[in-house]
Amino acid sequence: MHFLKRLGLRPELPAKVFSAETAINTVAAAAMLFPARAMAQDWSAPATSMLQSLESGLVSVAAPVIGVGVIIYGIWAMVTGRIDIMRLAQLVGAGALVIFGPTALRALLSAA
Repeated sequence: MHFLKRLGLRPELPAKVFSAETAINTVAAAAMLFPARAMAQDWSAPATSMLQSLESGLVSVAAPVIGVGVIIYGIWAMVTGRIDIMRLAQLVGAGALVIFGPTALRALLSAA
């Protein structure tokens, strides 16, 4: 910064500004004002309602998709005469995670 001043690329300010004191005062005022407002209202309600609707939407969409995938895989295995147990286990495991995952998450969060 001093190098730019010596080259004349950054002129001095016409008035001396104490930005550090202003910033400290602003942060102190905000710290005193905002916690009182946050405690006065339920600030977490929008986030929790959004997560609940996202959870129910994902479960209601993903469960039938995985079910259709298991049906299509069963038809493919019947037509080709080959069944891959690992792939079938992955499909069933994914279905279990989609169905039971949100319930487990709710149980863990309520216990905390």
